[in-house]
Amino acid sequence: MAGDSVARVLVLHAQYTDRLSYYDDWLDAFRDSPLFDVTAVNIVSRTARDDIVRALTGSDLVVLLHSTNGDTTIYLEPFAEQLADRTCPLLSFIGNEVNLPGSPISAKRDVLRNIRPDYVATQLLKEAGDYLWGDLVSKAVVELPHALNPAAFRPGQPQADRPIDIGVRAVRYLPHLGDSDRNALHDFFDSHTFAPDLEVDISTQRFDRDGWAAFLQSCKATVSSEAGTWWLERDDATIEAIRAWTAARMKGKGLVIANDSALRRLGHKLPWWMRAALRKLMSAGPVRHESTVTEDLPADEIYETFFVGRQRPAFYGKCISSRHFDAAGTGTVQILLEGRYNDILEAGVHYLPLKEDFSNIDAVMDRFRDPVARREIADATLGLVMDHHTYAHRVKAVYALLES
Repeated sequence: MAGDSVARVLVLHAQYTDRLSYYDDWLDAFRDSPLFDVTAVNIVSRTARDDIVRALTGSDLVVLLHSTNGDTTIYLEPFAEQLADRTCPLLSFIGNEVNLPGSPISAKRDVLRNIRPDYVATQLLKEAGDYLWGDLVSKAVVELPHALNPAAFRPGQPQADRPIDIGVRAVRYLPHLGDSDRNALHDFFDSHTFAPDLEVDISTQRFDRDGWAAFLQSCKATVSSEAGTWWLERDDATIEAIRAWTAARMKGKGLVIANDSALRRLGHKLPWWMRAALRKLMSAGPVRHESTVTEDLPADEIYETFFVGRQRPAFYGKCISSRHFDAAGTGTVQILLEGRYNDILEAGVHYLPLKEDFSNIDAVMDRFRDPVARREIADATLGLVMDHHTYAHRVKAVYALLES
């Protein structure tokens, strides 16, 4: 392609939630880019098949966003044959690159095998992305982590005026991941007694994009870790073993609706408040959903049974997440467990590094309490992501694939 030409791109997405802001950020990034003439098709809609037929003609590229496979592949699977018959390159992003009972890696591999993508864009370091998807692409696995949407996540009120010292909104990691670092970190800050006292606000409440941005803008700092787990498998063998172990424990204790039940599609069509109500209803009693059962499983027992003694894979399985970029955009200081963060964030410069055993907590909090130090870290991190890691930068990288 000529460097100054506009490419016609068909962007497929699945619109079923407004509680995952990066779904919206990626879609907006393609729509807003001057490099692309975008036709966006919601594969959940009834007209999706006909819309795809019309848009495929003359397209220079097909892009599958994270929402098409992140939580489930049930919306994407009916279009696999149609997409495999394309005449232009296809790039698939991958959502939730971890083994989960409701979103298995094997299901994503199966649908991608049928689609035959030219490129897969991984959130992980390339070494891990190559392991999971490298045998399914005709050209390459490319490392394209999340980024900052500066239109949605911006600094807002000054640090000194923010009412919450440390704030977190995040779901808890399931014991199936074999990794409880983030849960332990949040539990520590939620229960620790700080002197002088701090305003700490940590919960699993979920926001839409505007609500999430507003919450971050009210926090001086947030605490987190890298996303994902050390343990990644192409076949979900450990997940399936844990599911079987769980089913044996639940035998005779009522009906458990499986994560892969046909009712899942119906659940996705319900408004968020109704889904939350049903989830609460099925968290106890004679009829439960597998997702609520798994949240109550004994994490220590699962770790001892399925993970102790195993050798970690040779590749690095954790990564930076959209939450890190969102916090950077709002000028919210990040207290993070030490890690690589896709080799983007530098410890001590872009975040306050906390050791896994929290042994340096006093030194970290001393620096956090220094308003000058907080400002320096917030400014350095915002400058870094604005210069190199906005969604506009990521979309430009996609365009470069076409040029090459």
